[in-house]
Amino acid sequence: MFKIGLAGFIHETNTFSQTPTPLENFLNQSGFYPELRKGKDIFKFKEGRFNIAASGFMSVADELGFEVVPLVWCGTEPSGSLPLSVFDTIMEMIEESLKENKPFDGLFLDLHGAMVYGDLMDGETEILRRVRKIVGDIPIVCSLDLHGNISKECFELATVMIGYRTYPHVDGFENGQRCAFALKHLLDGKPSFKTFKQAPFLMPATTQTTSREPAKSLYEMIPGVEQAEEVISATVMEGFNAVDLPHTGPSVFTYAIDQQSADQAADVLLQAILEREPQFSVDLFPPEEAVQKAMQIAEKANRPVLLADIQDNAGGGSTSDTVWVLQELVKNHAQKAALGLLWDPEAAEIAHQAGEGAVVEMAVGGKSLPGHTPFSASFSVEKLFDGDFLGTGPMVKDRKMNLGKMAQLKVDDVRVVVSTDRMQALDQSFFRVVGIEPAEMKILALKSANHYRADFGPIASEIINVDAPGAIIEDPSKISYQHLREGVRLKGLGPVYKRP
Repeated sequence: MFKIGLAGFIHETNTFSQTPTPLENFLNQSGFYPELRKGKDIFKFKEGRFNIAASGFMSVADELGFEVVPLVWCGTEPSGSLPLSVFDTIMEMIEESLKENKPFDGLFLDLHGAMVYGDLMDGETEILRRVRKIVGDIPIVCSLDLHGNISKECFELATVMIGYRTYPHVDGFENGQRCAFALKHLLDGKPSFKTFKQAPFLMPATTQTTSREPAKSLYEMIPGVEQAEEVISATVMEGFNAVDLPHTGPSVFTYAIDQQSADQAADVLLQAILEREPQFSVDLFPPEEAVQKAMQIAEKANRPVLLADIQDNAGGGSTSDTVWVLQELVKNHAQKAALGLLWDPEAAEIAHQAGEGAVVEMAVGGKSLPGHTPFSASFSVEKLFDGDFLGTGPMVKDRKMNLGKMAQLKVDDVRVVVSTDRMQALDQSFFRVVGIEPAEMKILALKSANHYRADFGPIASEIINVDAPGAIIEDPSKISYQHLREGVRLKGLGPVYKRP
């Protein structure tokens, strides 16, 4: 049996976001991620098929001869940079657990790839530095979200890094399994050589979904590249643009039993990225135009039109409380429309105090983004919810969720789902718990960039991306970078970045 340590520390950081990242977010359930778990409590991920890499890794551990030693696992919704004190507190938990349980034959780390802490410090690189000091020169295999911004130093510190292959991310479980098989390859003493390459341009988020082009065929190439006998693993990182670091952006890394095979596999994937560069651009509509367009389509459609409020996506670190789209829906008298999730703990509390059936004058949303203002109206409280519920769609199926006090508020024929905890609208259950059946709506306004596609995509007649202000800027050429590496193109065939 091989003794394998398992730890996780996950956060996608938006360095331009003012949304705080307190320790509390990691300690308790926060949106997509379960609460912080230590020791044997992590084995709960083994009790089902959870869309988490640690769950997939443990599912095949026994058959691979792994004795898994669970250490510390935590994650929280994307937001601003982690305070140094928060990063250190969690790392101290992981480091202490490593010291108490060493030696190990190998280590599995469930990470994100775009964590930033303190004063623009790269989280994953520091995690690996500290872990290496404790465990020494043993195989360390890392699972990464495909939105990781990976530096060369980070790549070298890990023995193998393997990224998700789907966006929406529905293969967390499978990625954990891929990591386990790669670790077994290393522990069996088989050779492994690696190659790292960065792409020369940034990819706007709306072009990154693997369910349509240009990314769909790119990711479909990976299994074919790996089928070559010499290739152990191949990964394409799309990068997370809302991070002001030199290495922000897409990258490719490959592992093979000889250097030539690793180099050739990386070259094939990088060339495929370059061939698709013109398609990695931006296509957005201003809120008023987007709503009017949606209403026109909805008149004839028999399925909902989706308005993707991509720049106010909690999954990218935004506040999820802007009301630009809500204002336009009400202003244009949209029928059978629903918007969610709107993060407003105060409005949720007022609704719960008033009770179902009450009509309340209140100001919702618009409380976090500088210069924005709430939307004030007379809302009817249609339905309230507070407690646990199960996710139903591919991203969180059978996962216990709790977004605190929630409410369906209605103004005219526009429904708003408000929540106490901040999370992007990636699952239909978020609407159903407050009495809204998404498929019965004519228009669904979703605060999400792409993850909504996994559950809402199948019921949609059309999808419209909205250009409403938020803490995320979809067009990278409009982001005020200060530290990005010079020479990178700021979108497909876009302007070349030069430091100010």
